[in-house]
Amino acid sequence: MNPSLEPRNRAGRTARRFHGRYAHPISHQPLPQPVANLPTHRSIVVVDVVSFTRPDRDNVDQLAIRAALYATLRDAFEDSGIPWRQTVREDRGDGVLIFVSADVSKVLLLGKMPARLGELLERGNAQRAPRQRFRLRVAVHAGEVHHDAHGYAGYDVNLAFRLVDAKPLREAMTAGEAVVGLIVSQSVHDGVLRHGYGGLDAAAFQRVRVQVKSVDVVGWIQLVAGGAVLPVAAIPTADEVPADVLPADAIAATAPDGPVAVLLADEASLLDDLAGLGVRTVVLVGGAAGLAPGLAPLARRSTSIEHEFIE
Repeated sequence: MNPSLEPRNRAGRTARRFHGRYAHPISHQPLPQPVANLPTHRSIVVVDVVSFTRPDRDNVDQLAIRAALYATLRDAFEDSGIPWRQTVREDRGDGVLIFVSADVSKVLLLGKMPARLGELLERGNAQRAPRQRFRLRVAVHAGEVHHDAHGYAGYDVNLAFRLVDAKPLREAMTAGEAVVGLIVSQSVHDGVLRHGYGGLDAAAFQRVRVQVKSVDVVGWIQLVAGGAVLPVAAIPTADEVPADVLPADAIAATAPDGPVAVLLADEASLLDDLAGLGVRTVVLVGGAAGLAPGLAPLARRSTSIEHEFIE
């Protein structure tokens, strides 16, 4: 055997150890790609001036309103325990988009802040010329927010703007004398408001249906004047909110007495069995709602069902 071809360990030398990228077996699996612009969780507040561009207001009036708006918001946040300097704000001409850190409790946004905002608005309006007096619609939501070179974006930001533009909120402000109209998203209601943290009163909010562009959700409205909660008038009641956008407890509240069953499309064959168990109301949800005409004859044989379908 040619000695020059023998492995080095056979020639009395220790085999060389390899380091670096060749030290481990090479994997042919694709390397994970870095994810750019990850979202962060924020409380989202959208503030909009009611009738900002009405015909009797000129540029001087609008500029005065904008200056008063920012000063009033700053004082209301500070007085409610929310440091204004720690918020992130984007101007919207006739309003403001405000992001609050997740470290700040939403209880402050729903409890102290709206009442204080109402007090400051009324005090300021008493000293302003009639054309420069203003009222506010306010939406409070929370969710994931992206930030890029142009500003902030994301589904939850869009939803907050849809809430503040809700027809029931606009109509409630038009029908009454409230200086602040507050609307809260379903997720904030379920996570904060309904638990009564910090003395929050969920019963002071009215459930409404929000239909703006592609959004069809539930919101919760409260009207404020001079720090006092006003009754909400001339807005849709719970019965006018469709079942597919109501929480389960709302469906039960609007249904007649007796057991209620909720059926999906592939459960329609259970209709007679449910009737035998004493079910008095059948609610068809999702794709099952479209089966109502075909199931109607079957439902009539079950005399214990008073209301056959709620879509």
